[in-house]
Parts: sequence; C-alpha cells; structure tokens
Amino acid sequence: MSDHFLFNSREGFDAYQLYLGIKLHFYSKTYDFVKYNGVVKAELPSFMKRKDKYHFGKLSRTYKHELKDFFIANLSEKDYWVGDLLDKEADRRYKKWKNNKQKLAYLFNTEVSTLLKTFKIDTILKVDNGQHPRLLKSYMSKKVSLETLCIMDSIIGFSKDWERLISEKVVYPDIHIKINKYKSFIHYDHDAYKMKLLELCSQ
Repeated sequence: MSDHFLFNSREGFDAYQLYLGIKLHFYSKTYDFVKYNGVVKAELPSFMKRKDKYHFGKLSRTYKHELKDFFIANLSEKDYWVGDLLDKEADRRYKKWKNNKQKLAYLFNTEVSTLLKTFKIDTILKVDNGQHPRLLKSYMSKKVSLETLCIMDSIIGFSKDWERLISEKVVYPDIHIKINKYKSFIHYDHDAYKMKLLELCSQ
C-alpha cells in the first residue's frame, strides 16, 4: 500500500469523522459537537469499506480548513448524504452561509428592523391559539435567517414557550432542536446585540 494511498485514506477518514460529528450534532438529541470536541465512534477499517469514501477525500481537498464550516452550513439545513455535498448547490449554500456570518450585524439589524416596521416585538413572538407566531412564519418563509432567529432566542428565550404553546408537533419540534443546536456555532457579542434589539424595539 503506497504512502499516497495511506495519506488519502487518512484525509478522507478525518473528513468523515467531521461530517459524522456535525451530522450527529444537528440530528441527535444527545450528541453535542462542542461538548465532545467533535469526537465520534468511527473506525478506519469500517470507513474503508464504504462505497462513498472517496467523496470525503474530495471534499477535504476542496475545502481544506473550511471543511467544518462547509458541513455546518449544509447539514444545519438538511441531513444531506455526502454525495449531495459535491454539487454546486452545496457550494452555493456554503457561500451564502459565509456571507451571513461575515455580515451578521447587518443581517440581524436589517431582518429585525423589517419585522418591527409592521409589528411590535410581543406581536411577532405571540402564539395565538396554538398557531405559528409571526417570527416563526418569517423564518419558515426564509424572510428571517436562522442566525437572527437564534440570536433573538438567546436574548429573549421564547423557544421554550413556543415548544409548549404551538399545537402542531410535526414541523416546529425539529425547528426547536435546530435553534438550540445551531447556537453552538454562532459567535457574537451577546450584550451588543441585546442593546441593538432594545434599540430597534424602541423605535
């Protein structure tokens, strides 16, 4: 077995472990990528038997040190098979995610301002007769980003009330998990964003 083959095997296996860790973080109730430092139960011999093992090596060579962010961007949206992550759509999602991350303050300010032009903060958060609140509807229709939704929840803490008050138990429970899981990967100044939200609410 050549050194080149061994290197590529290790490269693909490292990417596979990262993929598995991010996937478990978003789609397992108990696994926390940050808490466990991305450690997962995976063995190289078993990985080498996978028919899709070469996909992981290709992704590793394509995204290099950005691979973790690439997986977060895509797997936070849907539980994608690794083969689906090689297409242009996956790269587009990643670029959009990076743009949101780089312009987080602007994104938050713009999305919250737009919401509060029409309704008060209490109104967009209120659950009426078990129905989805306006803020949740805005997220589901892609008018509000997951980043903004998570930051607002970190400041206000409405998701627990939503979980209790929203009647349907098919769509929102998954969103509730996603909100709380995604928070681990957003880095921002909590106090600064809290002040900005208070400022926007008072206008």
